[in-house]
Amino acid sequence: MAPMRDLDARAAAQQGRVDPDVELTYLRAGADPNWERPHRNGVDVTDRPEMWTPYQRARREAYEERVRQYRAEGLI
Repeated sequence: MAPMRDLDARAAAQQGRVDPDVELTYLRAGADPNWERPHRNGVDVTDRPEMWTPYQRARREAYEERVRQYRAEGLI
């Protein structure tokens, strides 16, 4: 059985599914959603990209692209 370290434990979470309303709520408050910040062994490693798993890197890059889109559209 594969380790569960990179799974998203939020209720009803699905890989690749984004709730823009919730995401924008966080961004408008000046914060990243916690689930979009890479963690390793319970420690936030967002500022240490060398510690990210390939899944975390892909997810973070997709998130950062959405943030750029939100800004370009004037949503934040």
